[in-house]
Amino acid sequence: MLSIVEIKRIANDVGFQACGVSSVERLANLENFYTQWLSNGNHATMKYMARNLELRLNPAALVAGAKSVISVLLSYNTGDMPLNTKIPRIARYATRVDYHVLMKKRLWKMLEIIRERYPDVKGRAFVDSAPVMEREWAQRAGLGWIGKNSCLINRDLGSFVFIGELIVDIDIEISEVDERNRCGSCTRCIDACPTRAIVSPGVIDARKCISYLTIEKKDKLNQDETSRLQGWCFGCDICQEVCPWNKKAKLVEDGEQLLEHLLSLDSSRLAEMNEEEFNEWFGLTPVPRAGYERVKMLASLLTDRK
Repeated sequence: MLSIVEIKRIANDVGFQACGVSSVERLANLENFYTQWLSNGNHATMKYMARNLELRLNPAALVAGAKSVISVLLSYNTGDMPLNTKIPRIARYATRVDYHVLMKKRLWKMLEIIRERYPDVKGRAFVDSAPVMEREWAQRAGLGWIGKNSCLINRDLGSFVFIGELIVDIDIEISEVDERNRCGSCTRCIDACPTRAIVSPGVIDARKCISYLTIEKKDKLNQDETSRLQGWCFGCDICQEVCPWNKKAKLVEDGEQLLEHLLSLDSSRLAEMNEEEFNEWFGLTPVPRAGYERVKMLASLLTDRK
C-alpha cells in the first residue's frame, strides 16, 4: 500500500502544493442537500448540474473498482493580478494557463509515477470537467473546509486554489487530518457579495452570482443584472478577496501557470479587440469559454460606464 507520505511526495514533485487521500464511498451525506439545492433552482440554466446524480455521489460509478480518491490543490496565488484591479476586471484564475489543461497534465504524471510501483493500477484524472464533488473530497482528505462562500479554504493556501482528483482502484493510506471549519462568526464574504448570491452559509444562488452571469448564462443580461457586475466581465473574486484567510495565505511560485504577455495588457483594450487579437491574448486561458462576443460586449459596456 502506498503511504500518505509517499503520495504527498509524488504530488509535490509534479507541482501541487497540497495532497490528501480518502476512501471511496457513496456521498450519501450530500444527497439531500444537493437535490434540495437543485429543486430550489439555484443551478440556474446549468442543466448539466442536474444530470448524473449517482455519478456525482459515487466515484465507483466513474472508475470500476475504485478504492481511493487522491485530492490535490494547486494554488494560483502567485502575487500577480493582471486584469484584476482595473475595469473591466477578469477573475485572477483566468489570467493564466487554463487550469483544466495544466492540472490534468500533472495528475496524469502522478498516475504514471504510481504505475512505476503498481503497473496494473487503473484510474482517471478529474478537474472540474466531470460529475465529481471536488470540494467534498478535498475536505475529506483534510485539505481544508468549505467556507460560507462555498469555496474550499486551506489554512496555508487560502481559497485561491484549483482542486483536482485521481480516482484509482488501489488502496492508499488515507489522510488522518480532520480539518474543522475555521470561518467562525465571520460573514465578510456574505456581506461583500454585491448581488446577495450567498443566500445562506455555503449555499450559492447561481442566478445572482456574477461569475454565472458573465460566464455561464447564455441569454442577454437584463439591465438589473448588468448594473450589478461591479466591473467584472469574466468571473468574480469579491467573496475571496475579502476573506481573512486569503489575506494571510502564502504566495507561491509556478512559472508554468503564468502568461507573461498578459502582465502587460491594459484591460481597457478588451473593449477594442477583434476576435483574432482576443484569441492571441487569451487562447491559452479559460476566458474563451465565455466566448469572444460575450466578453467584448461586457467589456464595452463596463468601459462606457467608467
